[in-house]
Amino acid sequence: MIMWRSITFSITFVCQVFALTDIIHEKRKYIHGIIFDTVLLDGDMKEVKDNQKIQWSFFDRTHKTLILFHSVGSDAGSLSSYYQHRCTYYSTNGSLELQRLEISDSGVYQLTVEGYYSDSPAKIYSYLIFLEVEEMLSTPLIIQDPAYIAKKVQLSCIVRNGRPNQLLWSKEDKPIMNSSLYNLASDNSTLTINNVANVHCGFYTCTVTNDISQRNISHFLIAHGIQFLHKRILVSSVIALVSTMMSFAAVFFIIFFCIEKYKGQKHQTQLTVAFLFIEMKCYICLLISCILCTLDADISVTFRVISGMVFCMVLGLTGYIVFLYLHPYRDDIGSFLLRKRERYVILGSGVFTIIMSPLPIYEANENVKKCTLPYGDIAATITAAVMIYISTVGLCFIFALKYMQTWSLQKRASRLWTR
Repeated sequence: MIMWRSITFSITFVCQVFALTDIIHEKRKYIHGIIFDTVLLDGDMKEVKDNQKIQWSFFDRTHKTLILFHSVGSDAGSLSSYYQHRCTYYSTNGSLELQRLEISDSGVYQLTVEGYYSDSPAKIYSYLIFLEVEEMLSTPLIIQDPAYIAKKVQLSCIVRNGRPNQLLWSKEDKPIMNSSLYNLASDNSTLTINNVANVHCGFYTCTVTNDISQRNISHFLIAHGIQFLHKRILVSSVIALVSTMMSFAAVFFIIFFCIEKYKGQKHQTQLTVAFLFIEMKCYICLLISCILCTLDADISVTFRVISGMVFCMVLGLTGYIVFLYLHPYRDDIGSFLLRKRERYVILGSGVFTIIMSPLPIYEANENVKKCTLPYGDIAATITAAVMIYISTVGLCFIFALKYMQTWSLQKRASRLWTR
């Protein structure tokens, strides 16, 4: 590939070459070298002939330097002092191997052959080699500023070694161009993202290339500022799901076992209070989850509307149960849990809450995965929260069962006393 710098070399030096030599037959080619590497300057000669005079010269922007002169048949060829420790001359075909390349070796190398040449009847044969020495690119580095995102973030792609000819940005294998979402500056080395949102999260790749190498690196954009609500929605939704399932099991146990077994007014009142506490705890967890989902703009409108409806229904159920408990005539009719209609409403609402609880989990999970890496951090938080919740509720259940055993003992003791 002929780059613009090579073309610049052509324009700059060709006139100088023609001015200094009497060229009748001339060829040229362009090659690229790597710094500290070796390159072979081949004059496209199969073999040299006796009585030919071979000369290698180097042209930079200011002057001409003689590298080698060889009079075939009379001497072995002599290298100039600057090149004699860095060059190897092959006298069989006139080629020159240049070692330990440096950036300053970039320029025009001319092979001149004077005398008879088998492929051309010309008196002088000239071969021009345009050499450009470049440094191998190092793996770039992406710096995010600031590390914690609020509304604006800047990604800078920095290359320590080498000079890239091209720098490209991509997100999830899709090229990034200047748009309303992204702004590229400083020869594409700086990518600015304004009004950071969930859509901007993901892997950003910086690819740098020059004529001899290509390197790339990826950076995951973590939007800490917009993850505060997403993570809490996910945690609260999981806890709400666990709470509704455990509450439904506890309510089922109270209605169909405890209330039927313990007919005393005092025990039924205590069981009703326990039921009310369990249901309120479940409803509070679900209400918190619904409120957070409704407030999160990154959750789809459908899920936000559903969350709002669930919030209103759960709030209505809460008022309904509190009204039943605080009914002025409840002491005369016993616990409202003995009524079939109230039982159907309560058990039906329990099934409803179990069905609705998982809905926010999917959307919150997708939002968190887009902007959090590694994902194991939030998974550990959820696991710890669920374990703490289950442990706390489990201990309360064990203590409640232990307390209920005293009810049975007191009942047996009273029967024995009456006998």
